[in-house]
Amino acid sequence: MKRLLLLPMVVGALALAGSASANIATVQYDDTVNLASTNWNDTVSFPQFDPNLGTLLSVTFELGGHVEGSAKFESLDNAPATVTMNLAAEIDLQRPDLSSLVTVLPLAATNDNVLAFDGVIDFLGDSGRTYEDLSGDDMESSVTTDSNDLTLFTGNGTIDLPVSAMGASNGSGAGNLILQFATSASASVTVIYEYEEPIVPTHESTWGRIKSSYR
Repeated sequence: MKRLLLLPMVVGALALAGSASANIATVQYDDTVNLASTNWNDTVSFPQFDPNLGTLLSVTFELGGHVEGSAKFESLDNAPATVTMNLAAEIDLQRPDLSSLVTVLPLAATNDNVLAFDGVIDFLGDSGRTYEDLSGDDMESSVTTDSNDLTLFTGNGTIDLPVSAMGASNGSGAGNLILQFATSASASVTVIYEYEEPIVPTHESTWGRIKSSYR
């Protein structure tokens, strides 16, 4: 009878000893697309999330975009003008079905006050400007917890993600304006898997030990 009275008290005091809380962890992969003239289409490749590690909770995509090149203008107006140029590229990271995951727009901007057309289209002088070494960067990220995405990125193989860079350079400020751009872009991509590790008891179950002692 004494044993029967003590047993619930022992179980209540020790039952928590064999429990373990879930641990959240991450694994990260990186890939790049080298600098090339726009417009280009390429792919980056990553290992899928290994389901042996646990349960995938989310996937984070970090896209870094870089643009560089030259920009020129000549104002043909018969009056002074303020001319703005943007050397830019729109870089898009996509799923295999070409739906967008994250987009960046790196750009380098110029702003110039020029006089009336000087009579020579040379992108210099009183009515023109030339910039040879412009560059700009942009970084954006997105997170998905969609079940279809989690399934897509889980497996024992690799996944290829399309990346595109479209020239988006532009200028404005004069009614009669000649613009010339040479635009190149590159991209860096990071994929981060956040997952829950399997719950593993840290030692033998207390209830199992107690049952053994009362057999």
